[in-house]
Amino acid sequence: MRTIVTAGWKGADIDVFACAIAYAELLKLEGHEAVAVVPGSFTASVTPSILELKAPYATSYTPDGSEQFVLVDISDPKHFAQFVAHDRITEVYDHRYGHQDYWQEKLGENSHVEMVGSCGTLIWEEFKKRGKSNQISLTSAKLLLASVVSNNLAMNSELTTARDINAYNELCSITNLDETWVAAYYREQENILLSNLTTYVDTDTKQIDTTFGPLVVGQIEVWDIDLTDPQHRDQLENIMKKHEPLPWFINIIIVGKGYNYLFTSNEAAKNILSKSFTVSFDGDFAKTETLLMRKYIMKVLQ
Repeated sequence: MRTIVTAGWKGADIDVFACAIAYAELLKLEGHEAVAVVPGSFTASVTPSILELKAPYATSYTPDGSEQFVLVDISDPKHFAQFVAHDRITEVYDHRYGHQDYWQEKLGENSHVEMVGSCGTLIWEEFKKRGKSNQISLTSAKLLLASVVSNNLAMNSELTTARDINAYNELCSITNLDETWVAAYYREQENILLSNLTTYVDTDTKQIDTTFGPLVVGQIEVWDIDLTDPQHRDQLENIMKKHEPLPWFINIIIVGKGYNYLFTSNEAAKNILSKSFTVSFDGDFAKTETLLMRKYIMKVLQ
């Protein structure tokens, strides 16, 4: 039986991209027919150098009723790729809680919803558990390393676990990549963002339900570029104001400097953030003391 390894229907980040491709490879190493399918657009974390690895994946799939599905980096049924048949899902891998009880009841030991920094960590651990770590391709190892780095903010996220650090060290050893590559990877994302800021902010913007009501949250990850200058500030505001009257903000993660800026000109959003976190706004920017991923901010607000 063919296995389709896939995730959500739009806005795939490096974790989705890497995990779908690497897990399909693992299944093939075990003798199964498997295809990675990554539909929709990519976030800036799927950089040109990542795409130049020429990893095998499809952008669409038409089911014929004979396949089964594995979901990676997603567990919310509302956001699955539209071709996924829910009654033929055999495994789920995700690194955020919210639907773990549902999948545990439905799939038992084939549900892998665990709180680690990156889904890439879970997939790398599967290679090791199943005795295939020494057969992983250099391409899949590089992809998984990029996913671990990105989702753990260069291993400095508040969500980073010892398991993520182990995965990072082991994948660095396989790929012969180091901190210099990490900085270059993030600078590549900066260049992508600045070349088309509107597209990439729109791609990585989500509406969430919070204890304060609906809230629109964008996210940008950069290495050390300053986005607080008037030109970028006005551009970011123009991108996000279309979501009003809902409150909105952008989580700007400055990985190379170890802090975030929370940006918004929306007074309701400023009040929500000031009440929920130990931050104060200087104009439209509030600086955090540590790096904060959006999923952590969402967890607090929810």
